Order: sequence, then C-alpha cells, then structure tokens
Amino acid sequence: MKKRNKKRINKKNCLVLILSIVVISGLGLLFYNLFKLNLSYEGEVTISYGEAYKINDAIKKVKNGDIVSDNIDVDTSKLGSQEIPVLIKDKFGKTHEVKIKVNVVDEEGPVIHGVKDSIEVVEGSNVDLLSGISAQDNSLEEIEVKVEGDYDTSKPGEYTIIYKASDSSGNETSKESKLVVKEKKIDYYAAPSAPVMPDKTFTTCKGFSGVTKNGVTYIDGYLVANKTYSLPSSYNPGGLTSETRDAADKMFAAAIADGMPNMWAQSGFRSFSTQSSLYNNYVARDGKAAADTYSARPGHSEHQTGLAFDVCVTGYACISSGFNGTAPANWLSKNAYKYGFILRYPSGKSNETGYMYESWHFRYVGTDLASKLYNNGDWITMESYFGITSEYNY
Repeated sequence: MKKRNKKRINKKNCLVLILSIVVISGLGLLFYNLFKLNLSYEGEVTISYGEAYKINDAIKKVKNGDIVSDNIDVDTSKLGSQEIPVLIKDKFGKTHEVKIKVNVVDEEGPVIHGVKDSIEVVEGSNVDLLSGISAQDNSLEEIEVKVEGDYDTSKPGEYTIIYKASDSSGNETSKESKLVVKEKKIDYYAAPSAPVMPDKTFTTCKGFSGVTKNGVTYIDGYLVANKTYSLPSSYNPGGLTSETRDAADKMFAAAIADGMPNMWAQSGFRSFSTQSSLYNNYVARDGKAAADTYSARPGHSEHQTGLAFDVCVTGYACISSGFNGTAPANWLSKNAYKYGFILRYPSGKSNETGYMYESWHFRYVGTDLASKLYNNGDWITMESYFGITSEYNY
C-alpha cells in the first residue's frame, strides 16, 4: 500500500515539474517575443546626384531598439555605389549592424547653351556651328557638344541641324536649329584689310602719350584697338592673357559668392582671320552700315588683343541684348572694376566707342584704370578718358 502511494507521489511531482518547465519556457518565450528587436529597413536605396539624403532615412521601423550611430548626410557628390553601416542596440543591450547600399545616379541630362532658332550664312562661307555653343552638366564634368544633320554650306537652302550633348551616365540632350544658306550676291562686300599703322609717337588731346610700334598702338601704356587704331593681321597673343584669365576667375568666383548663377568667358580671343569671316557674314546678312554698329572689321576687334571677352551666364541670354538689365548684367557693371575689368561699350556712349551698348563685353585694363573709368557707376569710355576717336578712315 505504501509503495503504491509512493509511486503516485513521484508521478505527481514529475507532472508538476514538467508543467512548471512548460510554463516558465512559455513565459520566457512570451517575454522575448514582447521585447525582441523588430527592424525594417531598405538594404539598398537609389539617390539622384546632388540630392540631400540622411542614411537613417533608410530605416523604416525600429521596435524594441534604438539607432545609436550618427545620422550622417550621404555624400551624393560622387556617382557610384557605397555601403554605409547603421548601428542599432536592442532592449537586451546587444548591438546590431545593418548595411545600407546607396547608389548615387545621374538622371539629368546636360544643358546646352547658345543654340539659336536659326543660323544664316552665305553659300561657300566657312561657318563654325559650335561657336558660342557650350554645355553644362550637374556632375560638373566637361561636356562636348556635337552637331548632327545633313547640310551643305556650298548650296543655298534650309537645313535642320541638331546639337547633341551626353554625360558619362548616358543622359543625352538635343536641341534643334535651322541652318539657312543664302545665295551669294554679286555685290557681296568683302571687308578690306585694316591699313598698317605707321610707327610714331604722339600726344592725345588730353595730354596722354601715345606710341605706335610694329602696327600696335599704346596710350599711356595701355593697348588700344578700336575703329581708329588697328592691329596687324599677324598680332596674336595665343589666346587670353594669363592676367586676364586669372582676373576673370576671381570675378566669376565672387559673383557666385554673391548669389549669381555660374558665369564664364565666352568668345574670348579671336584671330584676324576669324574676325574677318564673322564680319563678312554679318555684312552679307545685315549690310555694311548695320554690321559696323556691332561688329569690328578685321584688325579692329578687341578680341584680337587677348584682353577682352564676352560673358555668358547660366539661364540668361548669351551675347545678346536680352542680357541687358538682368541681375547678372547689373552685378558685372557694378563690380567688374574691382577685378581690373571695364564695361567697354557702355549704354549711351556709342558716339564715343563706335559700337552699340554691350552689357556682356568686358576688357581687362587693371584695377587702377578700371576704378577711374568706373566713375561711381557712370562708366567713362577709353575714348573719352584718353581723348581719342573711334572712327574708320577707310
């Protein structure tokens, strides 16, 4: 009888023990499930070039844990993939690391500047269809512009040409233009060669000393090229002078710092032969009298000096009267003198300079003379300051 009772007690104790283990395990599992880390995140994200993005934005859900690593700004200034770790600590004090793969891609095509609706040339003329054309990309890489189309400048007619530019990410932009080749007229005016200036010394009506040597004229030490004073066809400084380039870089950097859009020097140095082609084309299109108001005859262009250039600005008309009065044009007019540049052809001074107002054309003379010609914003021309003329005598 006693043995049977013992067996029953042992069985009862075993059942109690097993039940206790089951209950404790269940409670432990319940506790773990209630407090275990519950995490949801994007293991791979794709961001556009230059887009602002913080790495913790990839973490969509964190339950029973905290992000303990810094919420860094992802560097989207470089294309390609990068892997960034994010550290998360759970309620039990254990640190977990998840890695987020970030793909930085460029989905924006280049912007092509300078394309006109139509270009007119005379049959048989040499035309540089890429003159004044440039492209910019958000990646800041150098972009080449190409011209495509079936055209023949030796035959009169209208042709469709397409400017194309693509970046290293394969994004392509295209702009269409019309090339109009006009029939060459019998009375087509050929620009005469500028007469060679004889060597001499002279004094201007305002007392400045001038000297002409080897066909190049300097007044008070400053090179002068206008309708009165020409340059020989052989004069070629090899591009913009180093002083001009350096001063332009400083001026453009200052403009950006003041909130202006990106600026660059367009149509800088031009050789005698290039100016001859341009001038002849303008005369063929608009006539000699009109062309003389905005284009220099070969040998009389400031572009041949290597000291002058036209300014283009992102988002604004380039080398066009449409630039007049814009915020960038006003900034340049008020600040160019600080970097040694003068507004060469101011508004209302065409009777002195011989040319129409060009808010985009700037000439390097150094800060000393530039400050004097700035005249508190009422620009003085070189002609008025030195007491010289700007008139063709042939």
